[in-house]
Amino acid sequence: MRKLICLFLCILIMAVPALAFDGITSAQSQTVVSTDGSCRVSITATLQLGSGSSAPAFPLPENASDISVSIPHASITRSGGYRNVDLSSLGAGSHTLTFHYTLTDAVTADEKGNLFLTIPLTCGFGLPIEHLDFSIELPGALEYRPAFSSTYYLETAESIIDILPSQSNVIAGVIDQRLQDRESLTMTLQVTKDMFPLVSTGRWSMDTVDMLMAITFLLALAYWLITMRCLPPRRNRRALPTPGLNAGEIPCRLSGQGMDLTLAVLSWAQMGYILIQTDSHGRVRLRKRMDMGNERSALENKLFRKLFAQKDTADATGYRYAQLCRKAMGFRAGTALTYKPGSGNSRVVQVLTVLIGTLGGVSMGMAFVHDTAWKVVLAIFLGILGTIAAWQMQSAVKGIFHRYKLPLLIGLGCSLLWFLLSLLAGEWHTGLFVVLTQWLAALAAAFGGRKTDSGQQTMSEILGLRKFMRSAKPEELQRILDANPHYFYDLAPYALALDADRAFARRFGNTPLPECPYLTIGTDEQLTVKEWAQLLRDTADAMDALQRRLPIDRLLGR
Repeated sequence: MRKLICLFLCILIMAVPALAFDGITSAQSQTVVSTDGSCRVSITATLQLGSGSSAPAFPLPENASDISVSIPHASITRSGGYRNVDLSSLGAGSHTLTFHYTLTDAVTADEKGNLFLTIPLTCGFGLPIEHLDFSIELPGALEYRPAFSSTYYLETAESIIDILPSQSNVIAGVIDQRLQDRESLTMTLQVTKDMFPLVSTGRWSMDTVDMLMAITFLLALAYWLITMRCLPPRRNRRALPTPGLNAGEIPCRLSGQGMDLTLAVLSWAQMGYILIQTDSHGRVRLRKRMDMGNERSALENKLFRKLFAQKDTADATGYRYAQLCRKAMGFRAGTALTYKPGSGNSRVVQVLTVLIGTLGGVSMGMAFVHDTAWKVVLAIFLGILGTIAAWQMQSAVKGIFHRYKLPLLIGLGCSLLWFLLSLLAGEWHTGLFVVLTQWLAALAAAFGGRKTDSGQQTMSEILGLRKFMRSAKPEELQRILDANPHYFYDLAPYALALDADRAFARRFGNTPLPECPYLTIGTDEQLTVKEWAQLLRDTADAMDALQRRLPIDRLLGR
């Protein structure tokens, strides 16, 4: 029996060294973070080594500086992406080690300008770690939840960490589950600029979406410079419109848009082809006075015949007239005379710059959240919203020289809304770039492509007439009225086309006018210039009301 007991004790004594633990039995990490983004880190570790074992080097972050260790004359080398402290002088037994170092760039900004604090808790020590306590003291209260990543546990690193209750500016935790040899553990925390005012959020590099936006802008600019660049239009002040040009053709000659049939009808009425009649119910009827001949263009004759194809009267507030207005918008009168052969198409510039709005929306959607699924959803949604907003900004230029101000107001509203959204997303630079490029491109393409000498002269005359209408002196207009009492009526369609009718009427003051020769209103009361100007605008708006609703009605199947 004694022999058996002695044998068992011998076996037990021989087995104890084999069962001895090699590694860190306990480690404590304390980190103090400063407002400039630097960190002072202190680590205390108890290392257990069995007989015949040698300790591997203790790795510290590669960007660690001001390193001090408790091991005398320990060498520190740089390899494998770490600063390695040599522990080869340690023999078997238990050793208490301390490490102190500074991280100077622990807080960095991502490509969107968001700040993140990154603290390596372990850096891949070659032996296991049984127990780890850590605390991270911040210069301000936490606003976001910390995230942990591990080379061994991958996406489930949080499951092995117990976060302890602590002060509002301290992150403290305990890991009782053994960390495997060569395992690295890192904490990442999004922080605010208020907590780290000395850390720069500026960035010099661009992400993929930013690069695509820049390339698209350069393509649009190159296309405009090569095919559309022209001298700024002159404004030769003049009191009469360009001979042979009706008011409906002004959008075509000025900016390459489609023909405005309502303005053409007003011009035809002023020329004596049509009488416009209104009633108290808001309806506008057109009565043909005489046929149009070859004294007018082929396009005008074609539209005139379609307008009075069935009889000598037409309802200018009806569905058929609205359809004809939409069809007339597809014609660009005088294009061959206005633009040089091979002149660029403003639509190309518009489409390219609208694409910048789409890409800007994608960039903002990716910046709003960090969850991958929500990034995709918001990127798609804001990409579509950016496309719509950019197109509205492009269309806003129509309201600068033409009578419709709604596109201008919508464009300004979209610009403001888009910039506010970019501020909320932390992408103000992207929002500003999108808004500026839309307006610059729209203004650059506002007058179409390269013009012939004749086209340049016509545009100068159109803008010169607009300048006269807005700046004419009352005594100057009175001299013209003395010679031609119908002068205001002759120019009213052109004033409407250039959105200068109200300003033009104000230049006349309270001057009364005789009855309009081409617009009947059912009253014999003598009206002032301002009152006639408002009646003409109201009549034009009534004629356009149905054609503005036509696309929506078709979409809704009405």
